[in-house]
Amino acid sequence: MNDLRLYKNGCKRLTDRMYTDYFYRLMLISKALFKWENLPDGLDERFIERYLFTEGECLFFKDEKLGYMITKVVNNGQYNAYLEPTRVRPFAYNYQYDGPELFNNENCVIIKNNDDSIPTLPTIDLYAFKLADIDMTIRTNIMNQKTPVVITCSDKQKLSLKNVINQRNENEIAIYGDKGLDMNQINVLDLRSPVVFDKLQIEKHDVWNECMTFLGINNANQDKKERLVADEVGANDEQVSASEDVMLKARQHCAEQINKMFGLNIQVKRRDFTDGSIPTQEVIMSVVKDGD
Repeated sequence: MNDLRLYKNGCKRLTDRMYTDYFYRLMLISKALFKWENLPDGLDERFIERYLFTEGECLFFKDEKLGYMITKVVNNGQYNAYLEPTRVRPFAYNYQYDGPELFNNENCVIIKNNDDSIPTLPTIDLYAFKLADIDMTIRTNIMNQKTPVVITCSDKQKLSLKNVINQRNENEIAIYGDKGLDMNQINVLDLRSPVVFDKLQIEKHDVWNECMTFLGINNANQDKKERLVADEVGANDEQVSASEDVMLKARQHCAEQINKMFGLNIQVKRRDFTDGSIPTQEVIMSVVKDGD
């Protein structure tokens, strides 16, 4: 009973680790999609993208003492006719704002992850769970290939059967059994499961590519063996472009508002992962580690 409990706990820990690994990988990719240029001194695009990933929005304003700031935005409960918050206040750890009251689009700007301020985190959480679940299923299918049969026999027959199995593992051309070995008293339960981990690997790539499409990263179904026709490539490019514009358009609009309000020249661009080639999981991770 204790062994079974340890096995279940071990499987759960491994599943949790797989999920965490995929979540961190996809999170880092999500935060590295956009490049913010000409930000004021002291501000880093990491602060902006961190809030947009987790909260869906953040607040850009100018503190009278500290200068330009990026913080979490707290709505004071007042909205205009278009359900846009009017009065807001900043929130950050170890920070207390004591300046004049902040009014959205008057002396501060709410930077949005998309038009509706929906964070990226829930979707990444979903894809991380899907990928971890497939990975765990692949592992289970591989493990099931190691113990294909259960044999029931007497204690006297056990040693003889072990010798038979060892001879098979040693590639003997013939297997020799004890003459007292009664095969009629041996029961064999075949536990062999079909080999499907290769198909699951393809499914995992499909889920990964689906997530890349959501993030606006071209993938063009690179796991397909046959050559893609122009219509397939065009359809994928259109989906990728639409997903990219959802987040890029909102960021560029907010940057324009900030520039107009504070006389800055902030630019938001899509970061190029490769020089026109299809980004793979390994290429994307190397770019994320390089930071630019």
